[in-house]
Amino acid sequence: MGNRRDQHRLRPRENRPGGFTIVELLITMAMIILLLSILTVAIASATRTSQSANTRALMNSIKQALARFKADVGYYPPVLDENRDLLDPWGFDGIPQNADDVNPNNWYTETALADYLIGYGNEQQDGHGNPVDASKPAIGIRHPGSDGVWLATVNGAADGSLSSRNRGSGNPFGRVYGPYLELKDERLLASTKGELDSRDKLIVYFPGEDKYDADDPKVIVDYWGSPLRFYRRPYPPGALQSPFLVRNPQTSLIPSLADIFVLRPFEIKPGAAVDGLPDTLNSDPSTTYALRSAEVALFSPGPDRSFDALGRRDEPAQFNADNIVELGP
Repeated sequence: MGNRRDQHRLRPRENRPGGFTIVELLITMAMIILLLSILTVAIASATRTSQSANTRALMNSIKQALARFKADVGYYPPVLDENRDLLDPWGFDGIPQNADDVNPNNWYTETALADYLIGYGNEQQDGHGNPVDASKPAIGIRHPGSDGVWLATVNGAADGSLSSRNRGSGNPFGRVYGPYLELKDERLLASTKGELDSRDKLIVYFPGEDKYDADDPKVIVDYWGSPLRFYRRPYPPGALQSPFLVRNPQTSLIPSLADIFVLRPFEIKPGAAVDGLPDTLNSDPSTTYALRSAEVALFSPGPDRSFDALGRRDEPAQFNADNIVELGP
């Protein structure tokens, strides 16, 4: 009898259900969701890092192309874009008075990079393009003289109209310069109609979109689809080869890229800091010696595709924290 009881106790329970319990399933699902979340964050971070590296490489290539352009024609591409109030820095008469009348923050262009470095301009005046066959875009530019390609200055003052791209100047049969830049990724080129959004950012269109027009001015975009801005040191009307040299009587400063707020680093090391014009957001004059000496700059708003043009440290939003800036030469 004793042995039978012992065997009965040692016999496994035959009616125990198989598989997982509800608690075990919930724990497993939670672990899978957690792992997927970690993987998603890791992929997003890797993508962002790759896009940042590619954008910096693109900007460095453009900087080298700008240097080759200047070596050929004697000046950097002019500031020529829509709605930049480019006539205002010197008043209506186009005569420079003093640095108080100059706002370097408006001295940038988004279309000049594709126009001058690649050749997307007026086919009838520049490049190898066929004015009859639109499938053959103009590549390269022709050098019309000291006033700039495509009449970059009109009546001694900068012309902010995109339509001035079609005012050909110089010898249409002269030597073709460039192209200075090759874009291996067609997604880096978009078109624009000169429209601005609510934050004064240029609206661009890509091939396949309804409003895309191959004949519209072109812009080079970063790897997040934002148009790259090209800044250059302010110059007097009609003097593309000379920087603006009139000092501000209040600050004794000559306008430079150091006065452009979005180009200033979000964090400035103590040894690299110098005072410039105070920004609008928090009256912060902190800028850098590198910006003060730079001739040109390229700007991308970074992964968040946002920036605040009124200051360097735009807190609490911190849109400017991820701005990407490349200085030249």
